Amino acid sequence: MSLPAQIDPRKLASQGITLEGVVSAKDLPRLSASVENITDPLNVFIQFALDETRQHIVTGKASIKVDVICQRCLDRVNIEIKTTFGLQVIWSEDQLAKVAPNYEPWVVVDKIADLNIVLEDEVLLVLPIVNYHNVGECTGTAFDEKVEPVREEAVVDSPFSVLKQLKN
Repeated sequence: MSLPAQIDPRKLASQGITLEGVVSAKDLPRLSASVENITDPLNVFIQFALDETRQHIVTGKASIKVDVICQRCLDRVNIEIKTTFGLQVIWSEDQLAKVAPNYEPWVVVDKIADLNIVLEDEVLLVLPIVNYHNVGECTGTAFDEKVEPVREEAVVDSPFSVLKQLKN
């Protein structure tokens, strides 16, 4: 089931709603630009609730499979990105000091917010900076443990070698 893009997070939190579904690759343009290919849609599980202080809280988890470039062999490698998140919905940046320490702020000025943008932000935050194939699967040899570097023996030229020649 596809998740709605436009939601009212405060209303959903007041009602204690749980959403589960997918977000298609076409709705994640910044992630698409950051990876080679999105192979599966973003799977999402989100719970909206009020905490003990009546703050609007959003918790959830998301996972997606993408193709990225291996930094050893420059071939594609398929990775799974998983993230869990906890957000507190606030009206403005003036309320940043009131956000609980175990939550990140989600500033929703209007009544309606774009859920896809928030989910895409959470995935982009955990996207690895450098990607590699698993050991033994990579075609590159840049970091292969079996390849030993060639060691050339250096000729040591001692400053006393000139005196040795004079002595002879």
